[in-house]
Amino acid sequence: MTEKVEHNTRALGHGVKTVAVAGTDETLVSAARSCKWVIVQAQTDNTGIIAVGGVGVDATVATGTGVALTAGQSVTLAIDDLLRVYVDATVSGDGVRYTYGT
Repeated sequence: MTEKVEHNTRALGHGVKTVAVAGTDETLVSAARSCKWVIVQAQTDNTGIIAVGGVGVDATVATGTGVALTAGQSVTLAIDDLLRVYVDATVSGDGVRYTYGT
């Protein structure tokens, strides 16, 4: 007998976000995008820290806010819109990749 896994995810999407200027929080996407969850992973070639959180997230070491990720680390968030997710970096040009479920 085969078991069926119950979940509400119907489709997957993905993307990449680079932080242009370190110390400036930026939204993960530029326009509203509905979702049920998102996995945000710091790019594996990052040289600094990425912070993931809400508006105002700050990647400053020791005094910043949000979840701090080093290269390759990830965080999963249950959220309804990717526009609510912000990232910041300690190094300009560092970024994240993300996968989300709708």
